[in-house]
Amino acid sequence: MAKKANGGNPVETKAGAKAAKTLTPQQVKKVVSDINKLARETVERGILAIGLLVLEIVFQGILGAAFSRNPYKSKTLQQVCNDADLRVDRRRLGEWVRAAALSKELIAKKVDCSNLSYSHFAALLQVDDEKNRDKLAAKANKGQWSARKLAEEIGKTNPAKVSEGKSKDLIKLLGNPEALMKDKEAQKILENPQDLEKLPFDIRLHIAKRADEQVKCVIGFINLLKLAKKNIALIELGDSEVIDVQTLDVQADPV
Repeated sequence: MAKKANGGNPVETKAGAKAAKTLTPQQVKKVVSDINKLARETVERGILAIGLLVLEIVFQGILGAAFSRNPYKSKTLQQVCNDADLRVDRRRLGEWVRAAALSKELIAKKVDCSNLSYSHFAALLQVDDEKNRDKLAAKANKGQWSARKLAEEIGKTNPAKVSEGKSKDLIKLLGNPEALMKDKEAQKILENPQDLEKLPFDIRLHIAKRADEQVKCVIGFINLLKLAKKNIALIELGDSEVIDVQTLDVQADPV
């Protein structure tokens, strides 16, 4: 941009005018994708950094204590969590610390984690078998898997349950809307963020994926039935008992 001779507002040069042109839809998608990727990476690095900070200062680098299913046994961590100025949910903080401890452990074992983020480590926490966990971490890193792909691989060996002590498989219920609508406990979990947060990370990802699939399936099903009703009404127009399309009309958005 070049300044006016009188020192006023800058005027556009030819280069500036060229840069001011609108982007193509493809360019917009690319910019948005890059922004989202950077935002995710920044957040993930920050979360892992917080976990490492607590691990080093509160747990003094002792991985066993941080790996505990209940890291709040530590009086020092309780002090941190009870501070009124803390702006992080204590349950999330515990998971962040455990993920950071896992990353340190894998690095100590010479398992390459250079392509793994917090979400990968959080998913790996669901694997109890140490050798299997190390193997999955190495495969995910080498193949540059997304956290969702890793969670799916973990889910093949770790079946999802609605909640601890409950035998029903929530993932299967999502594939059977009629059964799901009869299961009040499953509905309560899906309706409440607090209940969903208690589920393992990989299960939450799996639920999100199945939800997308089921929404498309149900909308397609509704639209198909609407078309069938209209066709039947047209066929039966000459009869005395004409089907009223409006009485059975169901609103559905396009897939």
